[in-house]
Amino acid sequence: MIGPQCGRSARRERVSALTLVAAAVFAALTALASAKAEEPSKCAAAPHLLWGDGEHDDTAALNAWFRGETVVWAQTHEKAGAEITDRTFLLSSTVYVSGGTGLRLEHFRMIWPWRKEVVSGGTITTGYDPNAEPRTEGIAMVGADPDEGVPYESPAPEPLDHGVPRHCLTS
Repeated sequence: MIGPQCGRSARRERVSALTLVAAAVFAALTALASAKAEEPSKCAAAPHLLWGDGEHDDTAALNAWFRGETVVWAQTHEKAGAEITDRTFLLSSTVYVSGGTGLRLEHFRMIWPWRKEVVSGGTITTGYDPNAEPRTEGIAMVGADPDEGVPYESPAPEPLDHGVPRHCLTS
């Protein structure tokens, strides 16, 4: 009778030791994970990709460009400059053109297929005064509502945390 009881006791001690080691490892990992979560993100949001080919949705990238943010061409990965010419933009939502960003869009087409709307033509310039309205010249609108292209207050830019928009998920 003494033999089997000794075997059980040794087994209990091994299980107890394994449980203790597992609990210690789990506690260390939990502490490490929570410390890692409290660190500020060191990554930056990738710039928007602008296609300008009339086939890919350019709404977010064109809005970012008009706000003066860094935008890169999807095909070449080169930074889009202060002037864009001879491009066609497929759009799914409103494009806001802010004044004061020093940008120029020339000889372009903006197409909203679901609204059957096309804005094309001459130039849109934003100037360098943030309090001045952008200027347009030689713009043609087909299928546009009467209030299209009329200046109005645009939404406030999204706040940034260390250069990253607050709505962005980082990991």
